[in-house]
Amino acid sequence: MSRADHVASTRKQWLVQEAQSLGFAQVGVSRAAFLDEEADRLETWLKRGYAGEMAYLERNMDLRLDPRKLVPGAKTVVSLLFNYHNPDRSETSDVPRIASYALGEDYHFVLKRKLKDLMKAMQEEWGGCGRPRVC
Repeated sequence: MSRADHVASTRKQWLVQEAQSLGFAQVGVSRAAFLDEEADRLETWLKRGYAGEMAYLERNMDLRLDPRKLVPGAKTVVSLLFNYHNPDRSETSDVPRIASYALGEDYHFVLKRKLKDLMKAMQEEWGGCGRPRVC
């Protein structure tokens, strides 16, 4: 194993542990590249109307399919899974049902805070590069 491979492996292990400590259920690390296979599946999925009222998914397809266009110079993509299930949700039939993601604090704010915490930890561990969307 080369030194670069060892550094990458060590950083990935650290990243997975740090993300999980912040509550992320899964962490994926992949090379930033055009998503050939996913492009066809996404186009088919959209044409079938599966996006429903989320018309924004059809915009900026070039950016969705190639992360290097969204963040020039990107080499790696970190994908994070966060389960917003709320175990305190009432299961009694006489209480109106509310989607899990709508219970408690807005998940957009929760995830943004957790992502900022992860970025800060990464910069503290590895040093910052002055470009927060690229480091």
